[in-house]
Amino acid sequence: MKNLFSKKTAAILLITIIALVVVFKMYSEEKTVAKPVKKAYPPGVVFTFDDDYIDDWYNAEKLLHPLGWKATFFVCWYGSLSRDQKDKLHYLQDMGHDIAGHGYNHLNALKYSKEFGIEKYINDDIVPLKAAMKKDGFNIHSFAYPDGARDTDLDKELLNHFDIIRGTTYDEIPAAQQYCYYEGNRLVYGLGIDDDYKQFNIPYYKTLLDYAKAHDKIVIFYGHKTVENADEKLETPLYALEELCKYAKEKGLKFYTIDDLAKL
Repeated sequence: MKNLFSKKTAAILLITIIALVVVFKMYSEEKTVAKPVKKAYPPGVVFTFDDDYIDDWYNAEKLLHPLGWKATFFVCWYGSLSRDQKDKLHYLQDMGHDIAGHGYNHLNALKYSKEFGIEKYINDDIVPLKAAMKKDGFNIHSFAYPDGARDTDLDKELLNHFDIIRGTTYDEIPAAQQYCYYEGNRLVYGLGIDDDYKQFNIPYYKTLLDYAKAHDKIVIFYGHKTVENADEKLETPLYALEELCKYAKEKGLKFYTIDDLAKL
């Protein structure tokens, strides 16, 4: 009788263990299936330009259009633009480029908000910019900080007004340590390619493109005035821009805009 009881107990225990294993396996498989998979995207490059150098950007488009490039133009001082300049912005938009915001009066967001508060900064530099540009057919979705001046409080507020915002980063550091790659965040950082920046170095920029290609990254660059002969501050030489576009194309990198990143 005692042996019979032991056998029954052992059988019940075995069945229970098997049932628990099956349930655990099913639960584990369900969790594995339900786990979201990170979307892959082709490696590439984003070229961005700040301020109100519309005539120069228009000339750059004429030069680089055969390469199939794309860029994002962050516009400020919109109220001072001529009809011809606004028409050129529309032309750039029609060519597949992004027209974006850089502040109505190019205010230093960090300094202004520290002195007058974030709400006043938004009302003085963001709201009028979006309204004026929307009136002319530019429904802007992204923003770049003037002077790269930002903090987390500003980021939080501006992301209520834009899909994606761009800060800045500096220095010629190893490609793997750079911050100028898209990492799936709504805050991104660009590395300057104006020739007065200390990191201006075309071979170095190419190492970033190589790294992007090898590691499925998207490099983000920014400049200002695109000119044939860069002899002042905040100027991106056209020869450098053309060389980087050609190199990116040779490497099979995709040209993105900032708005493209927001859609990823």
